[in-house]
Amino acid sequence: MTAAGPAVVLPWHAAAWRRLAGLRAGSRMPHAILLAGPAGLGKSQFARRLGASLVCARVGAEGDACGECAACRQVRAGSHADLHWIAPDEPGKLIKIDAIRALNRHSVLAAQEGGYRVFVIDPAEMMNVSAANALLKTLEEPASRTILVLVSSRPDRLPATIRSRCHAIVFAVPPTSDARDWLVQELPDGDVNSWLAIGGGAPLQATRAFAEGWLDADRQLIRGLGQLKERRTNPLQVVENLTGRPLTSVLESFRRCVADLVRIRQVPTYVGIFHPTERADLQSLAQDIDFKRLHEFGDELARFDHESRHNLNPTMVIEFLVNRWLQLTRPGGR
Repeated sequence: MTAAGPAVVLPWHAAAWRRLAGLRAGSRMPHAILLAGPAGLGKSQFARRLGASLVCARVGAEGDACGECAACRQVRAGSHADLHWIAPDEPGKLIKIDAIRALNRHSVLAAQEGGYRVFVIDPAEMMNVSAANALLKTLEEPASRTILVLVSSRPDRLPATIRSRCHAIVFAVPPTSDARDWLVQELPDGDVNSWLAIGGGAPLQATRAFAEGWLDADRQLIRGLGQLKERRTNPLQVVENLTGRPLTSVLESFRRCVADLVRIRQVPTYVGIFHPTERADLQSLAQDIDFKRLHEFGDELARFDHESRHNLNPTMVIEFLVNRWLQLTRPGGR
């Protein structure tokens, strides 16, 4: 378990924040909270803000931490004894049972600073089966003034027994105009519309896309898929190009591109695609591909994405995907 860092306030969190602040003011604070919604909406930042508020000695009228008391100084230093963050040992890995057992042991202790004890599990869907089962004990028998905060972009991967015991706060993508206004300040030299589109409308996903160069990577993939469809390139060359990237990044690119193909195959003028500037190339890619088999390809990508937390062989996965695309684009899709 690690202590949380400083809190961040994001404008599209206002309604969710007022909701929890009202529950706290009415002494109806849930013992377990699930922060759910698409990636890139700042759920982790919301959790840090909430954790800082729950351990603060002088909470403000809007429910925020005062930022000045001893507890707030400890939160900023990442050393508050009653605020803990449970995460995988490495990004993309699973949260193991030992981490949840430690949470269970600490959750029954009295808060050292006289406030709440707060445990944030982020991302919660990365708990392995044993860890999720171990967490149920604490959810079923919550200790006084202990609050669990589960952060998840894929709540469907959490057991129903856990979801049902949490008070859900569901985050939605903010209006495009609000997201664009915020991004203009964050990406003053960027093509805000393109980054927002490839981020699925989620502002922080757009800033991640900018930092990691998603546009160039996805455009390269779209070109490669087009060349494969027309049999104008050696599949091994495409595999070699893709294996230079992390597997999770390759899978994300494939999923965005295939999602666009599915949408365009259904409605050629579909507005909310990830790559609006590549629409003509995507329409060409989608042409003559069997819709059902394209959906199946998307399901296969989702399965690999789910299993990427395990030790998959990147080259073998990419070779499979390239060969699968060749099958899809063969006359008759077979």
